Amino acid sequence: MDFDSYQSEAQKTDEAKKSTISLYGLSGEVGSIFSLFKKRLRDNPPFQKFQDELKEELGDLLWYISSIASIHKISLSEIAAKNLAKSRSLFDEGEITHFDSEFKPEERLPRSLTVEFQLDPKTKRSEMIINGQRVGDPLSDNTDEEDHYRFHDIFHLSFMAFLGWSPVMRRLLNTKRKSDPKVDENEDGARAAITEEAISAIVFSVAEDNDFFREIRSIPVSLLKTIGSLAGKFEVRTCTFKQWQHAIWHGCHIYRELVANQGGTVELDLNEPAIRYVACPIDGG
Repeated sequence: MDFDSYQSEAQKTDEAKKSTISLYGLSGEVGSIFSLFKKRLRDNPPFQKFQDELKEELGDLLWYISSIASIHKISLSEIAAKNLAKSRSLFDEGEITHFDSEFKPEERLPRSLTVEFQLDPKTKRSEMIINGQRVGDPLSDNTDEEDHYRFHDIFHLSFMAFLGWSPVMRRLLNTKRKSDPKVDENEDGARAAITEEAISAIVFSVAEDNDFFREIRSIPVSLLKTIGSLAGKFEVRTCTFKQWQHAIWHGCHIYRELVANQGGTVELDLNEPAIRYVACPIDGG
């Protein structure tokens, strides 16, 4: 039986058709499942008995879910499809993305890059140095409370490495895809760059609250959903949550190295993809 057929038949047995009643029933069934597992731990009943009871409780849970969905005119198959898509995105490594592979070499993000973060000991501003040249403006924390936001460009570099996407770095590296006016405006333009800066700021804030994921590699799903919503109008929407997880976690890892060493050298490889902290500042910071 498919989901929609089940939902259609289940709806015929729902006399109340009230969300509140079904919500109470849903809550009660979750409690019943907890009780079932407690009894299994305590009494160790035969597996077949436990399995039969579990089927019944899960069936009741499904009925209440179906009831709530029907009342609000949502199909179970739609719910299942969207949930499966989200689950796949959370665990699917995805493919290495080069959104500019069809463009001429000077309009492609470099597939390998070495970036030095230098910190001015007097102003405490961080500069990115590429091929001996400063890229972008020197950055401070822009806040009274020191939080080392001056190193937040590492997130743009991590997005570039793991997602093949960074309108901010495209502008700084002068690799905007001007040969295609539509792509130049819609994918490499101001709105895309502002969106990336917003994502970077949100990632920084959430990471700061979680010690920049020093002990854990689990990125909150709520953060990934927020990012997905913000990035949904741009080419990076094809990247999976798993790819965003890699970009965020590795960005946080290298951010911690930059803070600890007051700068240093970072290498990017967009073909692997990877981003690595490879050296402390020559003068020791």
